[in-house]
Amino acid sequence: MDVLMINTVPRVGRKGEIKKVAEGFARNFLFPRNFAIPATEGAKKHLNLMKTSWEKQALREKQAFQDMAGKIEGLTLKLTRKAGDKGRLFGSVTSAELAEEIGKLAHVDIDKKLVVADHIKETGEHDVTIRFTGDIKARFKVVITAEEKQD
Repeated sequence: MDVLMINTVPRVGRKGEIKKVAEGFARNFLFPRNFAIPATEGAKKHLNLMKTSWEKQALREKQAFQDMAGKIEGLTLKLTRKAGDKGRLFGSVTSAELAEEIGKLAHVDIDKKLVVADHIKETGEHDVTIRFTGDIKARFKVVITAEEKQD
C-alpha cells in the first residue's frame, strides 16, 4: 500500500515522501498516529501545498530557535549545591535542572532533551550546549560552587 508520509518516522520514511508499506502497518500504526495518509491522487496533488506550508513552518521554527539561541549564548549560570571535601557533589545537576534554570535566567522555555550535558557531578566550571536543530546551537557556562558548611 502506498502512503504519503506527513511526519518523519525513523526507518520508515521522511515527511513528504511516498512510501510503500504493509497495509496492516499503515492501518494500525501510521494512520491512527497521523504519521501518514493514503497516497491517493488528491493527496499527491495536495502534497505541493503541504510542502510549502511545511517550509514556512520550518522557517518560523528556525527563526524562533535562533532568537532563543541568541538570548542564551554566552550566559553564565551559577548554582550552589552540597558537596564533599574534594568537590564531589552529593547528587548531580541534571539537564532538566539546567533547562529550568536557564529558562528562569533567559526567560525562554527550553526542553530538557535539547540540553547536551552529562550529569554534572563536580564543582567548578562546566561548558554546556543546547542543540535546537542540527546547525543552531547555544553554549553557556555553568559554575557550580559548594554550599557553605554550617556547624
